[in-house]
Amino acid sequence: MPLSDLLYTFFIWPIRIIIEFLFVLFNRTFYDAGLAVVFLSLAVNTILLPIYAVADKWQQEERNLQKGMKKKLTDIKAVFKGDERQMIINAYYRQMGYSPLSALKSSIGLLLQIPFFIAAYQLLSHTPSLAGESFWVLKNLGNPDGFIHAGNRAINIMPFIMTAVNIASAFIYTKDLGRREKIQLFGISLVFLVLLYNSPSGLVLYWTCNNIFSLGKNIAASKLKHPGRMLQIVTSAFAIILIIGALSGIFDIDRYRFLFAGIGFALFLAPFAWKLLTRYAVTLKSPFTEWRLLYFSSIALLCLILGALIPGQVIAGSVSDFSAPWQFLLRTFIQSIAFTVLIPLLVWAFANRDVRKILAIGFGIIAFLALVCLFALSSSYGVMTNSFKIEDTQLIVKAFPFWVNLAAAAVSIIIPAVFVLIKKQKILASLYNATALAILVMAIINMAGINREIRELEKIRNSAPVANESVSVFPFTSKGTNTFVMFLDRALGIAMHTALEQMPELNAKLDGFTWYPNTLSFGHCTITGLPALMGGYDYTPEKIDLRKDELLKDKINESLTVLPKLFGEAGYRVSVSDPTMTNMQLISDISVFKGMKNVTAQNLDGRFSKRFMEEFPHEAEQLIDSFDFDILFRYGLFRVALPALRYGIHYKGIWWRDGASNAYGRGVTEYASLYYLSDFCAVDEGPDTLNIFTNETTHEPGAYDSSLLPVPGLIHYDEVEIAAFGSEDNASYMYTFMSAMKAVTRWIDSLKEMAVYDNSRIIIVSDHGNGFDTDLFEGSGMEAYNPLLLVKQPGARGSLSISHEFMTNADVPSLATADFKGAINPYLGTPINMASKSGTLTVAQAVSSQPRRHGPYQFSLARTRKLLEKDIFSALSWADWQGNK
Repeated sequence: MPLSDLLYTFFIWPIRIIIEFLFVLFNRTFYDAGLAVVFLSLAVNTILLPIYAVADKWQQEERNLQKGMKKKLTDIKAVFKGDERQMIINAYYRQMGYSPLSALKSSIGLLLQIPFFIAAYQLLSHTPSLAGESFWVLKNLGNPDGFIHAGNRAINIMPFIMTAVNIASAFIYTKDLGRREKIQLFGISLVFLVLLYNSPSGLVLYWTCNNIFSLGKNIAASKLKHPGRMLQIVTSAFAIILIIGALSGIFDIDRYRFLFAGIGFALFLAPFAWKLLTRYAVTLKSPFTEWRLLYFSSIALLCLILGALIPGQVIAGSVSDFSAPWQFLLRTFIQSIAFTVLIPLLVWAFANRDVRKILAIGFGIIAFLALVCLFALSSSYGVMTNSFKIEDTQLIVKAFPFWVNLAAAAVSIIIPAVFVLIKKQKILASLYNATALAILVMAIINMAGINREIRELEKIRNSAPVANESVSVFPFTSKGTNTFVMFLDRALGIAMHTALEQMPELNAKLDGFTWYPNTLSFGHCTITGLPALMGGYDYTPEKIDLRKDELLKDKINESLTVLPKLFGEAGYRVSVSDPTMTNMQLISDISVFKGMKNVTAQNLDGRFSKRFMEEFPHEAEQLIDSFDFDILFRYGLFRVALPALRYGIHYKGIWWRDGASNAYGRGVTEYASLYYLSDFCAVDEGPDTLNIFTNETTHEPGAYDSSLLPVPGLIHYDEVEIAAFGSEDNASYMYTFMSAMKAVTRWIDSLKEMAVYDNSRIIIVSDHGNGFDTDLFEGSGMEAYNPLLLVKQPGARGSLSISHEFMTNADVPSLATADFKGAINPYLGTPINMASKSGTLTVAQAVSSQPRRHGPYQFSLARTRKLLEKDIFSALSWADWQGNK
């Protein structure tokens, strides 16, 4: 990690994530970006009030000390000269307990503003949430205000208003101070004017509100006898507004109304609770070292949980999904130190002894709650994509009843409180230390597993030949027959309905194809859905698990090599690209094809990414602005939070952030291979061919918009798009699906140009569907079992036809071997045909999509369901689920 990124992570990132959290919170609450900026300023300044109060106290102490020393120093300077004068001054400083570093106390207020300014500037000057949004007289919060136009030039007024308020606040604050301090503050006001003059008006609005808050605080401090009481009144008024707005429905906050009402009650009661706590803290007579021990034990435990244990578990679960696993782990650990250690240390430094006791108790409760939520309230939330998006968010909502959250919170408060009441907080700290040690051991075990997996993956990558742009991977014969199987991971069958509505040209572009919407997959994820697709009905989850004495890895490898082995031994030229699940690995391990007659296998992923980004250039994204920068830390917060809060933290896979997504990089890797597929195809007069092309474009939604190309950044869909597709998630997936279809038709056109389209059999198929929101299925969640199936036979021409014949993706081997007479499974000796689908079929829901959660001999299945009739869309066709969800 570069030094600049390291410094940013330690000193700016923790503040930015807090500011971003508050901004997103208020933006979702009010659906008004300008109002969100105003409340963000109010919240940040309220949070900082106690720290500013301590800083002001230190500043005043330093000023009083300097004022008291001034006469004596003047006398010393009048009498003594040179080194003797300096020696006497230093002696006097020691006598008065003063050092030159003490002068920094007068600058603490300014120094505290610097990281907050940088964090707010970075967020509000780049956030897409302000673009095009108006507030009051500001027409576009994403641009400078440009109120006055002089010829072709626009003059921004908001920065001058901001500066005027800042100078007024400084004038009141410095009325009893010296000339040097006045010049300093007035100069800073002018510096901010220069820095923010051409900034987005939303950012200037934020800083203007800060200055208004500061002005009000200074007026209250100089005019009121009890400024703290006024703050309490203002806070109580805001809390009442929040409670009324949340419960009455004035604030459009849907399921969060009770949460926000609870926050309002907490704000209303906070001043009274704080008084009670501070009074109680005075009565706590235990040695102060015990409170310090509890505090630091708690933050150390939180640091290890968020920075080592959880990210290590995530990476160890799927090392191949992380391009640089150790960088992810190191970065997350540093972030955890910054957030759970440095910030608490800063708060501790500004607190007095009694407040520190309260902090120790508070962090002791937080640490206990984190352990309860992590280990006792963990749950399976179904499939989470490589973009860290949980497909079925209702699983988050329904995982635990609300009373479980209340019980967890109560237990987490009561147990640490009991230790405090019986004056055994030292024992509690020791228990936390022991737990931290155990977590450290678990983290080290995870890291050892990660290191071992990285070495295995490197062996696989190094042993695999990699195609480059000049290499023809897929041969096409101009004399015989070509069979091309295009496997689009997670391409949903019924998505074609919407695609045809939005892209009517597909009817003509998919020349000669037949679409089978009534198609079934036997699994809802790749590990259970792919074997039957590649090997036929002998490899459904039910059939595989019947062979209990054979390793699951061997059975899956067998299914993936049925067609290559069969075609290769029949004299066909066989080419396979980017096979998935070989050796039960998510990374393409082509070693299983080694030694097969007439079979070659290569990896294409990422080969054309650079070319694509050069052809469709976008501004490079900095690491610190990227989705991946802190996703593991945010996921860690998800794991240690109460279940009732997890939906909000995840929130449609955005993870409570504003304006970042990792879908672009992943999208380009896959889409570029599909987009430039024709460049990997070459025509000759050789023997017949079988080509199997695997691509995951449809597996990685989130990077596509109406341009039908991957674009960087977080994409916001407008009301028209949401209405057209049904939801934001649907829009995200459909743009991805349609982008894939557009690339496929581009490839089809190239086959026509190469004059090999008419002698080619093309099967476009997927292993499973996804959680698409549709009313076409009468049974909820069954969309995941509806894969795409498009078939073109040699010589077929004409507009896309639609057949409602019942099909499964296990029919692919039969379709591919149409030219064989009585094709036989080369491993089992069983016929390859469609006869098995005439009986009752069983689909399976796996406990996880991760290969490591299965085996060694059978799949780990959560439940199964039988299809009794051949209409997958009707609820009457399905028996009840068997097993626990």
